[in-house]
Amino acid sequence: MLLSLLMLSATACSNTSTKVESSDSSANDTGKIIRVGFVYPKTGTYASFGEYTEEFTNYAILAANEAGITIDGESANISLITADSQSDPKEAKRAAENLIDNKNVDIMITSKTADTTVPVSKVCEKKGVVCLSVDTPDEAWAVDTHKYSFHAGFDTESELASFKSAWDQTESNLRVGVLHANDTEGSIFKNSFTSFAEKNGYTAYDPGAYQPGQTDFTNIIRNLKTQKVQVLAGVMSSREFKFFYDQLKLDGYITEIKAITVAKAALFEPDIEYIDVNGLCTEVWWNPDFPTVSSINGFTSSKIAEQFEAITGQSTIPVTAGYDYANIEILYAVLNNAGSLETSALLDAAKNLDLDTVIGKIKYNSENYSSQPLATGQWVYDDINKKWSQEIIGADQIEGLETTNTLAPLLLKL
Repeated sequence: MLLSLLMLSATACSNTSTKVESSDSSANDTGKIIRVGFVYPKTGTYASFGEYTEEFTNYAILAANEAGITIDGESANISLITADSQSDPKEAKRAAENLIDNKNVDIMITSKTADTTVPVSKVCEKKGVVCLSVDTPDEAWAVDTHKYSFHAGFDTESELASFKSAWDQTESNLRVGVLHANDTEGSIFKNSFTSFAEKNGYTAYDPGAYQPGQTDFTNIIRNLKTQKVQVLAGVMSSREFKFFYDQLKLDGYITEIKAITVAKAALFEPDIEYIDVNGLCTEVWWNPDFPTVSSINGFTSSKIAEQFEAITGQSTIPVTAGYDYANIEILYAVLNNAGSLETSALLDAAKNLDLDTVIGKIKYNSENYSSQPLATGQWVYDDINKKWSQEIIGADQIEGLETTNTLAPLLLKL
């Protein structure tokens, strides 16, 4: 049966047009159909987050359908109906409204940054549709009160703790500067940063916020220099970070920097190829070495990574693959525990969820979110094989995960 899963998933790979109903996500064509809406960024700024998401989500759905879902006492299958948020909050809102109003979805899933998950959750709250989301920072998602929406991501404290694993391996003056945009995610990161740094023995410095999409970081670099900052931490898009880093090199101050830990900008290999910073550190949401297993079929994280490679042909497994799979683990558990598509039953099932998944235990708190553990990764370029790899240099938050290396210095191309 595993072979049929892979063959069907490969078929799904070739059919990824916007807003197309993915009928091939059903293991068979009998039984009740559960219409699941899915909004994620296929295009736009965060398209790298959504690359291969639909293919691998369909693979997880095939596994769930094969394992068996019972609704109202009869066998049921999930059918995925996708829509493109275009990496834009307004488009995400419109996509969610269309799925609910015109596609008649029974339940919603969504993922890939606050620009998609937050507006989709807001639409579901307004229309009374249960929504299950993953991989947005918890605090950015939890800015609103939620009754129908549930989220599994990571909180800023965990993110900063993963960064600290890198900071602690430097021989620096313990002065850490924070890089953040003037937006919700940046403000949340900055507000947590100061107290976290100082309670852990570091001197925190804020050189000022920048506007989203800004390309001139001259003032921020000048401010960092005045405070003799030697470690940098922040949350930036890959485009913003590249402008900042290139100007840091041009200024010459990069030679004083011992480590850079940045969220979002360098999660994926295409992003690090674009940024081209050897030694950049980031948080790791999930990877094939995680000591976790699927709640659907018992597959290990390494086995799931093998399936991703077989389906997509990609040897580099993105951190989002585990979260894509886990979103369906959550959906599968909620549907089976509810045994019904009635909103009240789905809500009760989500509220009482206690599930071990490939991204860790999912158990929603009173604000309807679950915080997942993170590791610390560093991107290193192999000059001989002409290939990037991400080394695990910190694993304190994940029991059983081993580090593969220690912090390497930034290798500068001046």
